[in-house]
Amino acid sequence: MGNTNQQNDAKQFGASRRYSVAVVGFTCLYTVCVSFFYSSWTVDGSDVSVALFDNVLNPSIFAMSLLFSLIVRSKLPVARTALLAAGYVGFALGLGGALLAATTSIGPAVVAASALAAGIGMGLVMPFYFEAFAHYPSRRVAIAFGIMSLGGMAANMLLEFAPDVVSLAAYAVLLGASALCLGNAHRTEPAESEGGAAERERRSTAPHARDALSKHDFLDVFLVSGVCTFALSIVYGILDTAATGGSASPATSILISQFGGIAAAVVFLAYFGTRAKPAPSLLFNVVFGILATGILFLPFLSNDYAVSLNILAAAGWKLVMLALFYLVVTTYAHSRAKLLVGISLAYALPRFGLFAGQNVAQLLGVGSTADFVRTTAVAFFLLYLILMVIWMVNSHERKRAETQARAADELLGRFAQEQESVRKLRCDALADDRGLTNREKDILYLLAQGRDLAFICETLFLSKNTVKSYQKTIYAKLDVHSKQEIIDLVHGEADAARR
Repeated sequence: MGNTNQQNDAKQFGASRRYSVAVVGFTCLYTVCVSFFYSSWTVDGSDVSVALFDNVLNPSIFAMSLLFSLIVRSKLPVARTALLAAGYVGFALGLGGALLAATTSIGPAVVAASALAAGIGMGLVMPFYFEAFAHYPSRRVAIAFGIMSLGGMAANMLLEFAPDVVSLAAYAVLLGASALCLGNAHRTEPAESEGGAAERERRSTAPHARDALSKHDFLDVFLVSGVCTFALSIVYGILDTAATGGSASPATSILISQFGGIAAAVVFLAYFGTRAKPAPSLLFNVVFGILATGILFLPFLSNDYAVSLNILAAAGWKLVMLALFYLVVTTYAHSRAKLLVGISLAYALPRFGLFAGQNVAQLLGVGSTADFVRTTAVAFFLLYLILMVIWMVNSHERKRAETQARAADELLGRFAQEQESVRKLRCDALADDRGLTNREKDILYLLAQGRDLAFICETLFLSKNTVKSYQKTIYAKLDVHSKQEIIDLVHGEADAARR
């Protein structure tokens, strides 16, 4: 007994240690990612364009995530180690380009190459970190994602106050630490979890499992959460461009928008980390409702209001994105391949939407040279987009609730029918065993249902005296004295027969 308790304690300690290491590594990696999303060196450098960097970074993340999902889905003979190595090399090259941009006067080609390399790194490495939390309970998954987002944002904001060379050196250290943590988390996984994962993978490849995942799980995750995240990415891209272009200090605007990410992480931890069954649809309705209210006043207020609204947009965008990642990991936790494909698609969608929103805003000149009419048109387009997404979310949730209600009604109906069949068979057996006539058998069946005298008379078209006479005969043959004893006799024997 003592040895068993010691073994259980050792397993729990090992699981807690693996979880902590994975969370620390994920936070380190996300800090490096945030350094590219909110890079001060692209703002401070006179020859560096923020728009150019973003227009290369976001499409590269999108393209590499799609390529990664195709590689995993098609089961090409590409080892995990090779993908991770390529991803970390991409991160290293991206940081090298950032160092050149921060210390020397470089051309746009180097900036584009740095963004491309960073996008390749994110598309190849991030899915494996999400996968590392698949075998944990849903609440611990939410806590890990919240800590990752909160810690990464906070660490990046602190490093932004350091000189560029110092901060980039710190990012390089964090990148190496994330690689070590990921390797340690995968290397120290218990053997039984590998067997369990193989068994889950075998089950998920069955035809019925594939159909269920493709029709129900995929729709539940991506029809609502994925579309909401994509739509909000477009909204955030437009508002972020308007805030950055209309602000006197783009660096200050970028710093302010990071507070939105911190707020989103806190809300995500408070909502998903403390609830057993959180409702993402409620979260989406609240986020889109707040943004719709804020966008309504966008054409009528100054550019400083766009900067303030960008904080709400950033918080909402990161909040729904974390919710999407959480849903993908918890939905596809039983299958490594489906999880990697799903999370890579979930990681690609927001980046493509952000790319589209930023370029639409730049094309229309929103935030810098836009007049009242143009800004009003953009604002009402965003309102229309948000309202359509809210309608789609509520419609899908209503249809899903109706489907679940119909399924429950069908299940209850089948159960009730089975109960009636068992009761009928038991009544027939009792009647044959005790020598009841056909008419007495009919009355016995109604008595076993708990029917009263009036109902029996109306159903069998008999008088009350006739039914009472039959009832006395049935009581005598079954050796009972009340209708309740008949019900207990029939139901008790039926339950025993089923057992």
